[in-house]
Amino acid sequence: MSSQHRFEINYRYQDEPHTRIVESDAGRLDAHLAALRLIALHHADAENSLLMPAAGASPEDILEQAEVLGISGIRVNKLPHAHKQQP
Repeated sequence: MSSQHRFEINYRYQDEPHTRIVESDAGRLDAHLAALRLIALHHADAENSLLMPAAGASPEDILEQAEVLGISGIRVNKLPHAHKQQP
């Protein structure tokens, strides 16, 4: 049984502070993986353009591409599990 993990991503986009809450099956969300999500979020058509890093890009290359696109200062914090109440 897999459980969803929640993460808070704090970052700057176009020099303005932003926060996003995301879910993942993985128990950890590295900054470069968060950057991929943020690139897709802020550049909705990025999946069909040259904005997305290459499939085999290194974590450093992904973070560099994010900075070129105005996304910087990415910090990821894992949020505690919310306990579901039983009916």
